[in-house]
Amino acid sequence: MNKKDILKGFSKQKKELLTFFQNQKKKGLYGPMHYIFDSEGKNIRPFFLILIYKLYGGRKYSINSIALAIQALHNFTLIHDDIMDGAIKRRGKLTIHKKWDTNTGILSGDALMIYSYKLLLSSKFDHKKLFKLFSNTTIDICEGQQLDIDLQKKVKVSLTDYLDMIALKTGALFGLCFQIGPLLTNFNINEQNKMRKIGVLLGQLFQIQDDYLDLYGGKKVGKQIGLDVMDNKKTYLVVIFYKIAKKQDIQDFNKSFYSKGDFKKRLIIIQYLFEKYKIKDQILLKINDLINEINCIIDQVSFSANKKKQLKNYIKLLSNRDC
Repeated sequence: MNKKDILKGFSKQKKELLTFFQNQKKKGLYGPMHYIFDSEGKNIRPFFLILIYKLYGGRKYSINSIALAIQALHNFTLIHDDIMDGAIKRRGKLTIHKKWDTNTGILSGDALMIYSYKLLLSSKFDHKKLFKLFSNTTIDICEGQQLDIDLQKKVKVSLTDYLDMIALKTGALFGLCFQIGPLLTNFNINEQNKMRKIGVLLGQLFQIQDDYLDLYGGKKVGKQIGLDVMDNKKTYLVVIFYKIAKKQDIQDFNKSFYSKGDFKKRLIIIQYLFEKYKIKDQILLKINDLINEINCIIDQVSFSANKKKQLKNYIKLLSNRDC
């Protein structure tokens, strides 16, 4: 199964949803919703949701409606995150609150979350099971976002606190995508929990990659290099630096990290300090550790060796992304 074939039904339904948004008369609400769905995202979460469902023997086409609901929920979080972060660009395009305004961003994000539930209802599965899992995941994401806001107020953040935060903010939605397959194909809760754990770890990997790409990703990322660090965000790079750096270097780092001075000069100092402590290598080691942990759990799940190999290969491809 290649990615294009797996997403074929999802892509068709996504086009239908885009057409629906485009044809609505209330452009102030539906225009932003069309805009974010039409962005060139990789549809990673819908892809893994459908892939896992099929690996467990799932055949119902309405899994695509659930995948679209996941994407609607994800886009809702992106719109609101961008507002809270004051982000200017997303995927190389203006964020919704910059292209329109903040109130429009909030409202269109709210509407997308509601549409995610409408899409769930259109699927031919046990809605009670889905709604409970979907709603709990949505709460986890909100808790993760609040933890992120709280951590930004701290001078130093522990590695444990950071990993707990991204397990909720980013990992919860991946966990949902991985758990839905065994849930809908009637595998037991033990099997579901294994898959959810894989998803949460993959979400952590994905977020740590994002932190890495902020500084080392180059132009493909679609935003200014080092923007997260220069905005004083406690990314994984910053958390690791605080953990291993000497006191004097932490003081020098903080002068640039919290300064409002020249962007380029601050960035050069931070890049130098990160290079001194080999932060880039530390990140790559963590990503490798997460892949190994994920692969160990995959070895324990209830499908064939060939399917396990296929899943490992897709996760390896994701771990090598450069944007």
